[in-house]
Amino acid sequence: MYTYNFFDDIMNLRDLFDDFFSRRTSYEPYREFPYVRIEEEGDKLIITSLMPGIKADDLDIEIIDDSLIISGEKKADYEEKAYLRKERFFGEFKKSIKLPFRISHDNIRADLKDGILTIHLEKSEDSKPRKIDIK
Repeated sequence: MYTYNFFDDIMNLRDLFDDFFSRRTSYEPYREFPYVRIEEEGDKLIITSLMPGIKADDLDIEIIDDSLIISGEKKADYEEKAYLRKERFFGEFKKSIKLPFRISHDNIRADLKDGILTIHLEKSEDSKPRKIDIK
């Protein structure tokens, strides 16, 4: 017969809090970099992302199957020394975004201006709705 032990629940709750706070103090928030906004306008998809301090030469954008991959490197713009506070992330990053439809590879455009990356994608013809005639 199992007897209920209140302290087991307390220890489980403590472990839950430890897991949560240990992830928040590491570099977990930066794993999602770059943050993106995705808009759908008719047959077009517009993906916008903030890329402060990143040059076009340091970015790589690919479409593989049904995913958009944004990768690159954010290079440090300061010298290594003791700081009172340092909250900026530097280093390599890679983000994969699953696209909601197949993309036309002929109509892809990416612009990087003033630290804002804008990617324009268009639905492929075979992804667009088609009316079927009934005979």
